[in-house]
Amino acid sequence: MRFLASMAMRSRSQAVMAATVLAILALPLPPLSIPSAGIVALVTLRRGMREGLLILGLAGMACAALALLLFSHVLPVVGYVLLMWLPVWLLGGLLRINRSLGATLTVALLFGLLVLGGQYLQSQSPVDAWRELLAPFIESLVDAQVIDAGISQQLLETMAGWMPGSIAVGFVLQSMAALITGRWWQAVLYNPGGFREEFHQLRLPRALAVGTLCVLVLNWFSPEVGLPTYLTMLLLSGWLVQGLALVHALQRQTGTSAAWLVVMYALLVVAMPYVVGALAIAGFADSWIDFRTRLGSSGKSDRTG
Repeated sequence: MRFLASMAMRSRSQAVMAATVLAILALPLPPLSIPSAGIVALVTLRRGMREGLLILGLAGMACAALALLLFSHVLPVVGYVLLMWLPVWLLGGLLRINRSLGATLTVALLFGLLVLGGQYLQSQSPVDAWRELLAPFIESLVDAQVIDAGISQQLLETMAGWMPGSIAVGFVLQSMAALITGRWWQAVLYNPGGFREEFHQLRLPRALAVGTLCVLVLNWFSPEVGLPTYLTMLLLSGWLVQGLALVHALQRQTGTSAAWLVVMYALLVVAMPYVVGALAIAGFADSWIDFRTRLGSSGKSDRTG
């Protein structure tokens, strides 16, 4: 990964090439969209928004040419890569100015809110729209005998019901993952150890915690999955990121083995819903209790005592 970042920073052409190749490979391998957008973030963070936009534009044109050559379709591919890169470019420019991951994450959540609102502007009922889009996919699973026809309708309704919120959450988490990748690369190349300190201090504003409480209360009185549920999902994605920062910070402050972090990320894969919920709750609680400061204060008291 360091080699990729180093290569991208050698010249403009190499940054364009790396971002383009990774973006095209991300079509069959979606996780590669994160390092692709991470390159845009790295250039923006290091050289400014103008240079980042230039890389974005040149790589976008390169993707268009490759899409025309490989798939005979330009707009879907270009739209996909711009959706990956543009938010990360904006967040990278913001982080370059404010030097606060917490404030930048707050703006990313606002972007997620726009994604959620856009679905409602596009269709009065996003669930109905997703139901129409997912129906052929579910039918193909039934035809391939992957799922039983008897549960296909129930599966369709469940997936369509959760998709509006899931798309907004995925947008925020992918954008932040790419931004964090770019920030980490920047630290590795130019400021070793700097990213760790910055990430450990990541904190969302208290006002967002108050807003989350209001949304949780609203969701409690909503009998069905709907807008309050989607807002809750979106806000919890932000607290998830703060929860991850909290765990990393506490691991360093307490001096426990880094193996605990490996265990946590392994559990994120095998027991995702439970671990994600626990981390989001921990991040939300940290906004009120401030575990990092309290632990640091108690540690200093123990040493002076």
